[in-house]
Amino acid sequence: MGYQDIELIPGKQYRAQEVAQLHNLVRKYMRYSTAATSFVELKKGWASCGLACNSPDVQDVVLNYTWHVNVPLSDGLIAVHSRDKEIVVALAGTHRYRALITDISVLTYPYIPGTTMGVHGGFLDSVKGIVDQVQQHLEKLIVDYPDYMVIFTGHSKGGAEAALSALEIVRKIDGIKPRVRVWTFGEPRLGDAEFAEFYNQRLGSVTYRVTSAADPVVAMPPHFLFNYCHHNLEIWLMNEAGDVYVGENRTACYEDPKASSSIDFFYRSIAWHKNYLGLPPPDHAAALFSW
Repeated sequence: MGYQDIELIPGKQYRAQEVAQLHNLVRKYMRYSTAATSFVELKKGWASCGLACNSPDVQDVVLNYTWHVNVPLSDGLIAVHSRDKEIVVALAGTHRYRALITDISVLTYPYIPGTTMGVHGGFLDSVKGIVDQVQQHLEKLIVDYPDYMVIFTGHSKGGAEAALSALEIVRKIDGIKPRVRVWTFGEPRLGDAEFAEFYNQRLGSVTYRVTSAADPVVAMPPHFLFNYCHHNLEIWLMNEAGDVYVGENRTACYEDPKASSSIDFFYRSIAWHKNYLGLPPPDHAAALFSW
């Protein structure tokens, strides 16, 4: 079967029935994001994350590696799906008290030492803490599965760290870039305008930054703090029906005023952060009792 890119035109609105393939991919990768946030463990197998992992579109997935790191905080997994010919790297969202510390660490650090290119300090610390292990496993997997795509995905904090991890991996592993795709959901802003441009030049054309109706998290951290900006490509799920607007690439700060940024912050609701085509992440209220 294998991964197939979808063709979407920036600046165009689609009715839900026109983008069934997109909807299927959103649901599939949200399930991986759910697994990452459910403390799935290698020894317990893929099905240990519950109902989301038992869906037909993610059956026969084999876990390759999982991690649960406290300092700096990061949880995630690497899985192989032979039917779809995909190697999936999924990072957990905000699901522990300690994760809130990462989220609010909004000071930007230079992404590359000696430059002024700023990236969210909390997300950068988390990714730097696990990227070497991810690299080690991917280097073997891409040899074992030479025709498989490598998908990075995550919801919320996990989305930001998935995008940043993908950027790190294409810098570290020669030849992997043509195989990389990035799917994020409810991703907060990751860095400043200079970093967004840097990201877009490398992965903007293979990134799907999915936003949901009036999700408030995608508007954070606010732009006035350290010039925070989003990267491409925004896929805005406009309503519960799943109508879609594809953000224009060449707008200020890469945020199309006709997409999710058209919603005033005071009209946003956290309920939309937990609803991506009806697929919420795990019960955050319960998960947050873990430190």
